[in-house]
Amino acid sequence: NIYTRRCLGVSQRTVPNMMRLLLHLLPVVAYVCGVVGKSNLVVYWGQDPAGPWFPNNLEQPLSVVCNRPGYDVINIGFIISFSDPRQGGMPDLNFAEHCETPFDKYPYLLNCPQIGRNITQCQAAGKKVLISLGGGVGQYGFVSAADATSFAHRMWDMFLGNTTSGSLRPFGNATLDGVDLDIEGGVPANMGYYTTFVKTLRALMDSDTRRTYMITGAPQCPFPDGWVGPKPGLMLGDTPNSFDALNVQFYNNHCGLNGGRDGLEASFKQWATWVLSLPETPRRPKIVLGLPASTRASATASDYIPPAVLQPIVANLSQTYPTVFGGVMLWDASWDQQNMIGAYTYGSTIAKFLD
Repeated sequence: NIYTRRCLGVSQRTVPNMMRLLLHLLPVVAYVCGVVGKSNLVVYWGQDPAGPWFPNNLEQPLSVVCNRPGYDVINIGFIISFSDPRQGGMPDLNFAEHCETPFDKYPYLLNCPQIGRNITQCQAAGKKVLISLGGGVGQYGFVSAADATSFAHRMWDMFLGNTTSGSLRPFGNATLDGVDLDIEGGVPANMGYYTTFVKTLRALMDSDTRRTYMITGAPQCPFPDGWVGPKPGLMLGDTPNSFDALNVQFYNNHCGLNGGRDGLEASFKQWATWVLSLPETPRRPKIVLGLPASTRASATASDYIPPAVLQPIVANLSQTYPTVFGGVMLWDASWDQQNMIGAYTYGSTIAKFLD
């Protein structure tokens, strides 16, 4: 997939124009080969946390964000409740001002056909688009293994490969490339049910021979993450080989740059060492360096890493852990939009040295 293969041995940013055209005309080949190699730029979109500070420059639509130079993977956030009894157990969606129209009878299940059209445009441009579960706010989680299994099938029907189920689909006929789990809370005794969810979802994904899908996570950098592990009884401990990548959040914690470069790299080493201890098949997750896109995107301004400081860190991590380093993740597109470095956003600037 996008994190583990290079297409014809080169990354998207160095593919000649003719080869890009061929890949665009041969989507099956593009899915099999993947889009880029080890150095992806991942970004979260859909919450517009910078909007209150910049009301005259709100987060741009997904179609515009996908055309911004450098992004490879876009995580749309968030599904903030998995089963809301106020609407018959349907999930709650929140995409800030990007979509506020619900389905009839389901006041918190959003109907977003324009985002769906934008998703297909992003995919045609070679981007991967995922739906992200959880986030920093919301009431989400499972109460039983049956609950987790049911929600995996609901995700498959509503967002992924089952386009003929008759289920309500918030993004219409658009088929997302996978699911991201940004799990930052819940009932401790019920966290093990995420293992059931991930295993069920992975089995559904693997049953579809038409395309490949991704499962990613977004743990906090302290190792192991208190909500997801890796440790026995939590999803990263019990089913690590179901994950394609982990967008580890190296901010809002002592293991971000505010704890010093040595501390950040020592924390990355903990995650990388664990990955290298896992079997290589069916997959081993890449570790993606999660960062704030500006000084205001994190609770601590010193978590932000300017491009000149980040470049040698990326070089060291990619050289030290060539089979583990998966690139950089940014929180988020709205803050990146506000952080212009000359003619380019922060993300577009750092993308130049990710290859």
